[in-house]
Amino acid sequence: MKRSFPALLLAAALFGYVVGYAFRPVPQPILSGHFDDFSMIPSANAQENKTEVMPFGFNSPREPALAPDAPPISYWNIDDIRRAHTEMAEKAAKLVKEAGSGSSQSFGGGPVHVQTRNFSMFMLYRMFRDKPVLSLTKVNSVLDDAEQHAGAYDFYIFTGGTGEMILGGKIANRQNLQDKDGVIPGEYRGQPVVGGQTYKVKPGDWLLIPPDTPHQPKPDPGGFSYFIMKINVGVYPWNLIR
Repeated sequence: MKRSFPALLLAAALFGYVVGYAFRPVPQPILSGHFDDFSMIPSANAQENKTEVMPFGFNSPREPALAPDAPPISYWNIDDIRRAHTEMAEKAAKLVKEAGSGSSQSFGGGPVHVQTRNFSMFMLYRMFRDKPVLSLTKVNSVLDDAEQHAGAYDFYIFTGGTGEMILGGKIANRQNLQDKDGVIPGEYRGQPVVGGQTYKVKPGDWLLIPPDTPHQPKPDPGGFSYFIMKINVGVYPWNLIR
């Protein structure tokens, strides 16, 4: 009996192992992240069958894709850039006598048209007015409203004309910009700028405006034009052109 006891003990252990293996739980994949009552799982399943609707149309097919949407190799001749300034100045001379609503004091033109979610490049012309009109935020002024972009750098290269740029400080009468989808967070307009610094600008000057910095154009008679690149710093999930 003493000799058979170890054999019986080994057989019992082997039997227990076989039974335990047969009834073991099936391994489950490890999921990382934060769970609130496992709400992540049904949410993920729901997204497989239904496209999530996001605010401000940033996933709209009408808007540029987030990435990749890099433009092709592009070249712009300086003669075309100067010609664009002249053409926009001539257009401004015809429009300056017409009633304006703020937005009519600036308009685009020229050969540069690049628009993506990450950055955009284009030309703008700012006309001079000697008589005040209602600005976009309903201020009676000869100047366009100041702008403030919480989520984008503005990089300017001045291409024609002269004037001033008022930078920094605070925007009085500051209001959120709105479009067809409603209020646009992080985009502000208004005037005047209080406590800003004034820079004289001329063709060939460069200007970098950090995010969340108020800036207001003040063109001389004849207006000025500039190339502008808007660089998203990751705050805006929607189209940069505002």
